[in-house]
Amino acid sequence: MNSNPNDEPLSELRDNIDKIDRELVRLINQRAQHVIEVGKIKQGSNIPIYAPHREAAVMKKIADLNADGKFPQEALEAIYREMMSGSFKLEQPLRIGYLGPVGTFSHLAATRKFGACVEYENLRAIEGVFEEVARGHVDYGLVPIENSIGGGINETLDAFLQYHDRVNIYGEVRLAIHFCLLSNGKPEDVKRIYSRPEAFAQCRNWLATQYPNAQRIPAESTAAAAKQAKAEFDANSDSDSAAIGSSLAGEIYGLHPMFEAIEDRQSNITRFLVLSPQETEMSARDKTSIMFTADHRPGSLVDVLGVFKRNEINLSHIEKRPSREENWDYTFFIDIEGHRKDPRVATVIGEASAHCKSLTVLGSFPVGEGVL
Repeated sequence: MNSNPNDEPLSELRDNIDKIDRELVRLINQRAQHVIEVGKIKQGSNIPIYAPHREAAVMKKIADLNADGKFPQEALEAIYREMMSGSFKLEQPLRIGYLGPVGTFSHLAATRKFGACVEYENLRAIEGVFEEVARGHVDYGLVPIENSIGGGINETLDAFLQYHDRVNIYGEVRLAIHFCLLSNGKPEDVKRIYSRPEAFAQCRNWLATQYPNAQRIPAESTAAAAKQAKAEFDANSDSDSAAIGSSLAGEIYGLHPMFEAIEDRQSNITRFLVLSPQETEMSARDKTSIMFTADHRPGSLVDVLGVFKRNEINLSHIEKRPSREENWDYTFFIDIEGHRKDPRVATVIGEASAHCKSLTVLGSFPVGEGVL
């Protein structure tokens, strides 16, 4: 029997990879020993286990070290996120609250951010995430704040009106939103589709082309939609149901992705906030979220925003919600560049507050550089 001429060099390359793998595992465990010592110091000094500014510094360092590397940057970042997740488990197990049920995009964002080695708490409402963080029942919470297509999330903005003095914005996560049509039937048999109204809106053109006559049935979440569709298949294997949701929801509830990436805009991104009772330290690049109600007089909003313009501080985001204090009185939410502990930023915020009935800094945190 003739041997393949590629067998010997292939075997040699695989042996080299095996040697490197052994060395990688040894070094990872050596790193873990240092992590354990760091955890002991943190616990003795009441230092937060999760530090966004430190996370940002590590990710930048890894990007710089890999500038001329062959390994894909996004894959290397994913590896380091899981290493950080393992470090949390070694230092002190963390509990992360998110907007449930299991399989939502909030759940997906939380797992992408914090990895496989933390505990996740399925909370049924955005206000519930705020409440559990404020009570200390979870270490951190994750809530959606805006979508690149649908705009701001009113439930989150409204929750800040109630919880602004009990929680801080501790970080942000940007997640690419890719919808799947989930089902265990055949594409031509689909007659009913479950999902959130927002998901239907973000897949409107695709649905109009592929399933113009299918009944669209609203659900409280994309995960609940997947759960309902699976229940109907369990009751009747010839069900004509489907759901629009994440690939994670399909995996969890046992539905197959019949079609993937069905959203009308491939640049569909949702930004999430990480909530904590603590404040963050400064990083290389930060933003600060502020909530304020302007004086009830002509030009007051212009005066507030003019302070930031005059001091050349960029506003990257603005939303408004009814203030709940009196009719036609609004609370504005803005993001500015910089950290509230930066003396220049602190001075400008103080100047702006002079034009406001009330002004609250909701948090300063590292800018979310990548999309998960």
